[in-house]
Amino acid sequence: MMLLVTLMATSQVAITIFLPSLPSMADDLATSQALVQMTVAAYLGAFALAQLVVGPLSDAIGRRKPLIAGLILFTLASIGCALAPDIGFLIGARIVQAIGGCALIVVARAIVRDTTDGTAATRAMAYLGMSLAVAPMIAPLIGGQLETRFGWQANFMFTALLGGGALLGTIMTLRETLPAADRHQTRAGALARTYLRLAGMSRFMGYSLSAGAMAATFQAFLAGIPFALIVLMDVPPEKIGFFILSAPLGYIAGNYIASRMARNTTRSRMIWIGSVLAIASTGATVILALIGLDTPFTLFMPFFVYSLGSGFVVPNALAGALTEIEPAAAGSAAALGGFLQMGSGFASTLIVAALVQTSFVQLGTLMLACTLLSWLFFAVLVLPKRR
Repeated sequence: MMLLVTLMATSQVAITIFLPSLPSMADDLATSQALVQMTVAAYLGAFALAQLVVGPLSDAIGRRKPLIAGLILFTLASIGCALAPDIGFLIGARIVQAIGGCALIVVARAIVRDTTDGTAATRAMAYLGMSLAVAPMIAPLIGGQLETRFGWQANFMFTALLGGGALLGTIMTLRETLPAADRHQTRAGALARTYLRLAGMSRFMGYSLSAGAMAATFQAFLAGIPFALIVLMDVPPEKIGFFILSAPLGYIAGNYIASRMARNTTRSRMIWIGSVLAIASTGATVILALIGLDTPFTLFMPFFVYSLGSGFVVPNALAGALTEIEPAAAGSAAALGGFLQMGSGFASTLIVAALVQTSFVQLGTLMLACTLLSWLFFAVLVLPKRR
């Protein structure tokens, strides 16, 4: 489990570790802030699309080989990002980094489906979900310190070290978890039919879209909070991570409570609890902004409660989605679910980039809309079938 958590965290750290460095990157590479921000969107977009290929590939040839190949790509691309001479090269290296990074998440989730079921799957997904959400939140704290001491290139060298360490751990400790008898080759036509079949499974889609909308909330928060803190609230770049810490603390608490409640509480009830907390807290951020009380300190508690609720929703939704399909299709299902999550994050990131932020009203409203969508997908697509 420790290796799987490391894989998930490594891939996600690469999304946000360099956010405090965006202004200095624009200066060093002689480009605009908007183009530098595209390095975030490029990673999310490439990540989303690559999962549709990596998942079926892991169903066809096993989990270990795609994972090792992905780690090699991720590590080399991270070094390429650090050495980028211009913004075009950097965006290209980020795309390659995302292609490698997507294997880490897709294969890790598929391994959980190969080796666990029921309550054990929910608990395993809780730990993986914790790393999935916490790593991007903690990464800016590390990145801000690296930026101050060594420059923006150090952020990408740090991700290269993480990738290299995970590669070594995988080679030394991970055995194949998908038996040869359970593997199947998938051609393009058959793959399209598989995705269409999964898309027609309302409960699978309900769980996946619910997790995806909550992921969109996270990505909107991550994309918008640096601007809100630095430009609107005058927070120094090296201190951004300290204010963002409310989110991972809440998510850790939510995951911990959810993993303990899994023994005697239904998955649906935990998703309901988490949805209420997330909607109420994101609504509170909008209200605070409307009355002029949107400061880093007043927003700390709503961020914490929102992340607490997300810690209930995401692991249960991910586990619920994977329990709806057969083991042989776990890779494809994880790929489609991951595509929906990262694609949702990509969309919300683009919306954030288009926002004209004058206070936290704009970002808070987007986050509220995403949490409402998360609840609606679950309520409309999952609950009726259950009844």
